[in-house]
Amino acid sequence: MKNTILWIMALLSIVMGFSSCSDDVDDSNLYVFTGKSITDYIKEEPQLSYYYMLLQRTKSGKKGSTVDHLLEARGNYTVFAPTNDAVQHYLDSIYAVKDYDVTQTPDSVAQDIVFNSIIDSENNDAYRTTAFLEGTFDYKSMADRFVTVSFGSNDSTGRVAFYIDAFSKIISPDNEAENGWMHVVDRVVMPYSSTLPDLIASQDNLKIFSHLLLVTHLSDSLTLIRDEKYEEKDKPDRITTPTMNDIVPRHRYYGYTAFVEPDSLLCAKWGVTLREESGGVANWDEIMQRVEQVCKEYYPNATDPDLTSPDNAVNQFVAYHLIKGATPFNKLVIHYNETGYSYTNPLQLGIDKMQYWETMGKYPRLLKMTEGKQTEGKRLNRYVSEYDPDNYDEITVPRPGILVSATNGQRDIQALNGFYYPIDDVLWYDDDVPGKVLNERMRFDVLSLQPELMTNGYRAQQNENHYYIYDEYVDGISFTDETMMTILMCYGNTGNRAFEQDEPFFEGQYDVTMKLPRVPNDGTYELRVAVGNGGGCGMVQTYLGTDKNNLSAIGLPLDQRYTETTGVGKLWFRDTDDKEENARLERIMRNHDVMKGPNCYGTHSAAGARGGRDDGFSLHKLRHIMYRGPVSKDKTYYVRFKSILTNPAAHLDIDYIEWCPKNVYAGEKAEDKW
Repeated sequence: MKNTILWIMALLSIVMGFSSCSDDVDDSNLYVFTGKSITDYIKEEPQLSYYYMLLQRTKSGKKGSTVDHLLEARGNYTVFAPTNDAVQHYLDSIYAVKDYDVTQTPDSVAQDIVFNSIIDSENNDAYRTTAFLEGTFDYKSMADRFVTVSFGSNDSTGRVAFYIDAFSKIISPDNEAENGWMHVVDRVVMPYSSTLPDLIASQDNLKIFSHLLLVTHLSDSLTLIRDEKYEEKDKPDRITTPTMNDIVPRHRYYGYTAFVEPDSLLCAKWGVTLREESGGVANWDEIMQRVEQVCKEYYPNATDPDLTSPDNAVNQFVAYHLIKGATPFNKLVIHYNETGYSYTNPLQLGIDKMQYWETMGKYPRLLKMTEGKQTEGKRLNRYVSEYDPDNYDEITVPRPGILVSATNGQRDIQALNGFYYPIDDVLWYDDDVPGKVLNERMRFDVLSLQPELMTNGYRAQQNENHYYIYDEYVDGISFTDETMMTILMCYGNTGNRAFEQDEPFFEGQYDVTMKLPRVPNDGTYELRVAVGNGGGCGMVQTYLGTDKNNLSAIGLPLDQRYTETTGVGKLWFRDTDDKEENARLERIMRNHDVMKGPNCYGTHSAAGARGGRDDGFSLHKLRHIMYRGPVSKDKTYYVRFKSILTNPAAHLDIDYIEWCPKNVYAGEKAEDKW
């Protein structure tokens, strides 16, 4: 966001000096803005004449106009404009000729070059380099692809260099126009155009993991790209519900994310050597013998010798590295309003923020990622045995967790249908993962359980758009024809606060069924659900079970129409300095199967969000204990929410759910407020 995201002073000075540096273009007196549009910039610069020609030939999709006219109009565009040398190099490479005639560029190729180079931020600021964070931009390119940015060193100056999609180096940054920012790049921005397994296979440092994907046939589960049935659906641009005017998603893409150990790490850890001959690995039999031996140590019950079987140890090892959802690096952990975090400065992290996913395969297992001010990066399966109960600072960290990297050197990490990320240790589902790492209260944003939303760019956007979701758009939520589902973006912090910024919203005579994540251990758990309340809400009966089509009612109906002075809302209280009295009041709330909201998130702030459970009843959702009883780690559970009022205007918004084991909610220590 222009003029909002702050960088450390050293980097600011780098950026200001960097704008006059170029490896290939003498831009010392170019791009001086005097009120021009991006198109004005481009057409007046001789070194961008090829790109300007391609803009003139590419239809923008808006009433038949071309993209050069689009970039003359009002808006917020980020453009990565390739130099003439860059365009020439790209065309020569794809046609395998020298000095290809640029004027003969087919329209389809021109569109690929142009659409991949432009990001439309709609009503939000375009991107200047001071807003760059390693990972991806929130908004997709015109090619409907996420654009990645990585940092490196500029050999000619020693300063930080910015790379777009790994290969396109910005040689003239931050050229400001009336309608956005233009950055000149030395290569055409062209992301990888094949599937995730093919991208991993093409990397020179991921040979072992790629081979394991192949021999287990798990690569076959990572090949889907787009739901063609949804493409054929007759979809209006918008749909009006009783209270919303929703944008309708145009596409439904499939996506995946893989966490991958580099060859150097696996060779060192497993004591193997890659012996290469004639461009290939000559000793796979020897390597696989060692791989199977090690995997059986960690998955002793997976005894099937067939590598393609989900009951094979190697197969289970690989499956635990894969999750559904094409997840950009900067959204692996979604930050917004957790305590201490500054939403205007993503470098200022707050308390530990956790994200949980179910991995792929026949036996879905939970994978946890943690990021906060003390983690020094994004960490897989980090275990903190003791937190400070007053501020949630880490005290004892027996297991620091596996560090996830945003880049793989100067190699592409984004495929047509997903991302892979290198990790710095071997990822196992060892006994300590369910026994310690996941033996805790686990909080899941309802939308984080729907990987299709992340893949298609509908998670945690920097806007307040509303999106209409058809039944079957997400696999984890199903609903009846009388139900209307909307995704609410709460970026402006309007109304009830939303955990992770966004939430689903159901209207009509709603009847909604959600798939829950599996628990890591057999035992007694509480299932808690945070829902909105107030006069516009409804009254809902909840059901639970393992048969999606035959669930049992649990508890009495929940009347969500309560306020601070009615129903369970009367039980809410502000914490005082008397901790014993606070504990007594919390016990009273629990006796009515309700809990205050957690202190982990609250009002977002440029200075750092503060915990919000005491800020005000109407702003922080209560947690309702829907179920307390035995749960099996080997079964998938579903929860159903059915309106019992004849009132199609009543709505249901479900923010997040919690699985909490008995040793936490009824253990020796009281459950923390976070």
